[in-house]
Amino acid sequence: MTRDTGRFSEQWFTQWPQTDSYLASDGHVARIPLRLKSTNLVVYGGADHAETLKEFEHEAFVPVSVGGRTPVQLWCNNFTDTDCGPTDRLNPYLETWFSFPVTPRESPLELPYESPFSLNVEHPAAINMTHRVLCGGDRTGYTVGAGSAIACGREVWGFPKHPGLADLQFDYLGSEAVSFTARHQGRRVYTLRARIPESVEGHVSVPVDARTAPDGCVTPKQNPHRAGFVPKQTRYAIAMAATMAFSPWDPSTDQLDVQGEDDHFGGLLKSWNFTPELKMHTRDFKVVALKPAGWGVPL
Repeated sequence: MTRDTGRFSEQWFTQWPQTDSYLASDGHVARIPLRLKSTNLVVYGGADHAETLKEFEHEAFVPVSVGGRTPVQLWCNNFTDTDCGPTDRLNPYLETWFSFPVTPRESPLELPYESPFSLNVEHPAAINMTHRVLCGGDRTGYTVGAGSAIACGREVWGFPKHPGLADLQFDYLGSEAVSFTARHQGRRVYTLRARIPESVEGHVSVPVDARTAPDGCVTPKQNPHRAGFVPKQTRYAIAMAATMAFSPWDPSTDQLDVQGEDDHFGGLLKSWNFTPELKMHTRDFKVVALKPAGWGVPL
């Protein structure tokens, strides 16, 4: 067992005591459940459904369709402390991922589009698939947390984290805006700048405290055409708590430029014609990743 050192002192985390641990290939022992705290900007948008389905030809799951498009979540994560790395210090890192709601291939789900909020799919038949992840060091240059997050995330949960560190930047621009820049292996992935919803008149603020089903999240299979980045497929659960502020994407104040010079992350978003429609910001995101549903099942 790893030891707690007074970090993660928020009352919410006390309901998630350590139940296991894992020695990752980078040499760090990860606490399970794995705890993380962050500030986040999330962009919800639609993508060409026929194009995204090409990425799922080998999968047992297919993305949900909303008004004929695939709903995609693009996460910009500023982790301020995590259980990724040494136990005696903070372990911040930056991360970006995109994910979809999916259903089993034999049970495709088509939902109507009523407003940008329709792209934040909450349906009992859908589970979440995190499809691509890039990790990078924080603004001080500390990369141990990111390296540990890659090793542990890939080996325990099968998260599709590219093994190479990315060059990520997350910055608050005064009190009303956020910028995020992603480069990977010398290639431009995307740049984003947006007003945070709290500064937008009429924004919606939602307190969230939720836990998924034990198998309510899934990671992808290894794509035979994109080998090397997904070590295994798992089903798992997360629990999260945050105050989330939402507002529609506004092209007059918000910009997303997907350069897509890489073929792993930005190239996919660009090929799918991803179009932002909704944004969410939170300053108090708390999440735990529970060990995979298949871990320790009695024989």
